[in-house]
Amino acid sequence: MAGESHRTQSRVERVKRLLKASNPHIRALITLLHPTEVAQVLEDSSPEMRTRIIQEVPAELVSEAISEMDEDSRPGELLTLLHPEVASALIMEMAPDDAADLLAMVPIEYKDKILAYFPKDEEIVINQLLTYEEDTAGGLMNPDVVKVSQKMTKLEALREVVAQSEEMDDFYTIYVVDEYQHLKGFLSFRALFLARNNDIIEHVMDDEVVSVQVNMDQEEVAKLMSQYNLPTLPVVDTEGVLMGRITFDDVMDVLEEETTEDILNFAGVSEDENLRGGWANAVKSRIPWLMINLVTASVAAWVISQFGGTIEKLVLLTSLMPIIAGVAGNGATQTLAVTIRRISTDGLPPRRALRVIVKELSVGMVNGLMIGAVVSMVVTFLNPNPDPQFVAMMGLVVFMAMFGNLLLAGLMGSFIPIMLERMNIDPAVASSILITAFTDIIGYLLLFGLATKILLPLLNHLDAAGMQLVTPLL
Repeated sequence: MAGESHRTQSRVERVKRLLKASNPHIRALITLLHPTEVAQVLEDSSPEMRTRIIQEVPAELVSEAISEMDEDSRPGELLTLLHPEVASALIMEMAPDDAADLLAMVPIEYKDKILAYFPKDEEIVINQLLTYEEDTAGGLMNPDVVKVSQKMTKLEALREVVAQSEEMDDFYTIYVVDEYQHLKGFLSFRALFLARNNDIIEHVMDDEVVSVQVNMDQEEVAKLMSQYNLPTLPVVDTEGVLMGRITFDDVMDVLEEETTEDILNFAGVSEDENLRGGWANAVKSRIPWLMINLVTASVAAWVISQFGGTIEKLVLLTSLMPIIAGVAGNGATQTLAVTIRRISTDGLPPRRALRVIVKELSVGMVNGLMIGAVVSMVVTFLNPNPDPQFVAMMGLVVFMAMFGNLLLAGLMGSFIPIMLERMNIDPAVASSILITAFTDIIGYLLLFGLATKILLPLLNHLDAAGMQLVTPLL
């Protein structure tokens, strides 16, 4: 697999070099490539070279390549470089769903000029697809389906399948509808071939068909297809009328898109940021999250400022701040990642959500006991103070702060994303910033608050007794 990927990249890079050298044999060079490789060439070419490739390379290959291009590379701009008649010829080579996706990226006045060259029936289909939201089943579906009537015989259905499939590149399922085009079931190829010539389709079809409605979110569609291991899903309207189909390759694109979105959101980067865009786009999408982070960090700094007297007398505590907050922050991030993954793959009904919270709370408790004990022993061992009672109490304070913060990390790392999901807010967007703020603020409150309540009275008592305690940095 790695070797094939390397060979593909080598072919693409070689073609790019020849194109830059103005090689006159562009058509011969490009036609040797797979459509996905041509897409890579188009993505990295200048507008002039893109125009030349589109004009000289067979329309079928170019249309496949454009449909494979990354959305961030703005493939719709390619069409504006061409005469509307040429652009329409390219688009008509595509599947209707790919054609609609591409036209959605084109300015509306140019889109209308392109559609003017479409046959009327195809124009109606494309305009219908454009009415659906991009991230819904309707926005994903291909309206071309192979369907037969439930009242047909096997021979009639077989002839119908052959006739319909002539206009389609591929299909995986034969759908069964009634006289009003309501989806009634599906027909496997095995059932069709094994049936007797006069068997009626409704007697041999499978009526347990999984379908999705046109307004279902694309992420839910992907989950459903993955859950049932289906190569294709039928799409119906609110009345159950068969509207189209979604294939597994469409869902693969959705999964990649959703994964990219979750990773960016988890890192506090807006999903609107173009991964191929310039610095201005990146600054615009990231600055709001940095401002929010600035506010939460300022709150943590304010908490520290409230314990100036404690810090002045117990300087050792300042060296423990990044340990208490950092370890708990990492623990919360681990919990958050697992919880968000659970939500995105399986969903979490209330009963399961409670189990997840209890589990992560238990993990936080055990981690807190173990990590707290280790840090406490290190602080106790390295503490140079001569009074054993003070050293022991400082170890206890550190243990309690670490234990409490890791316990909180387990609770917040699971509770916050679940709560956000219940509020219909993407948990990947805000969870990390909220949880970091909690672990920082609560960690400092626990460390300095416990030190103020436990260590300062003991320190004052020992000072009154005339003992000189040394509290340098660890």
